[in-house]
Amino acid sequence: MQRLGVHAVEPLTRVWGCHGFSLSVVSTASLSSAPRPFRFSVMSSGASSAQAWRSLVRQIDDMGFDVLHVPQHRGTKGFGPVAALASAAEISSRLRLGSLVFDNESTHPALLAKDLATIDLISDGRLEVGIGAGWLPADHEPLGQAFPSAGERIDKLMEAVEVLRACWTQPVASYAGKHYQLNELANDPLPVQQPHPPLLIGGGGKRVLTYAARVANIVSLVPNMSAGKVGRESAANATGAATSEKLQWVRDAAGSRFNEIELHTNVTNVFITNDRLPMMEKLARGYGLENQQDVFAIPHVVLGTVEQCAEQILQRRVETGISHYTVFESGLADFGPILQLLAGK
Repeated sequence: MQRLGVHAVEPLTRVWGCHGFSLSVVSTASLSSAPRPFRFSVMSSGASSAQAWRSLVRQIDDMGFDVLHVPQHRGTKGFGPVAALASAAEISSRLRLGSLVFDNESTHPALLAKDLATIDLISDGRLEVGIGAGWLPADHEPLGQAFPSAGERIDKLMEAVEVLRACWTQPVASYAGKHYQLNELANDPLPVQQPHPPLLIGGGGKRVLTYAARVANIVSLVPNMSAGKVGRESAANATGAATSEKLQWVRDAAGSRFNEIELHTNVTNVFITNDRLPMMEKLARGYGLENQQDVFAIPHVVLGTVEQCAEQILQRRVETGISHYTVFESGLADFGPILQLLAGK
């Protein structure tokens, strides 16, 4: 069996829709003279009924968001992402569909590859695949699953990406890795997008972001969750200074393909207010910042009037290159007016 080596991402021939722009992952993004157009996404874990789910997907579509993201957490409430994304593909004919993210520890990547190729086919090529090493023990311990060390999980993630690519690009694939093996595995269907759906890989640590910069189409800059929980450690890793360090890791590892990468992050909090000072003080304490003005460098928060929040996002694109933001469903209504100011920019 042939060992498939890690290699730089191939050009994607399918075009991504983006608020009136046509955004090619390689050719358009490589035009460094102009900023990459914004894309805005919503992350939802599901709804209380079929009718509520259909209404939510249509709302996200009607508001002009670009992507619906669904997470994968077996230990918490919410839909299974594969079924949710397949359903959303039928509810909306425009929205792109993404996972944020699949937990590689939850299933064999070859099984996941088939499900995702199916979604890409039935959605006419609208799938984007986020995959990670897993960080939440509660997704595994109730099932009696082992939860390996972070280093081993990252090793497995790297192999899993090779398995996904093999299953998406070869009618018959073989692979010999330490953690995964394929022995002349038939792959049908293959994805509509060629050579495969866009890959999103993200993290807050140097090893994962260095790897993501070399192989992913979309690199997500998020807090380091190695502690397995949200807390002071992850908050300290979400500041503007920490984000600058992450960006430098990505730039160094990506080399000449840096401009081909779409940079992504999550907006976890949307605070619309005419009086910013009380929330600035609270956020500065929560993120361990001595200077309250440093709150505005946190890429995961927008704070102020609708116009001020839009300006913050515009300025962050100038300073960081981040052009793709995923808003949590809880911030959907508040972020809608901000999106309208930024649409097409």
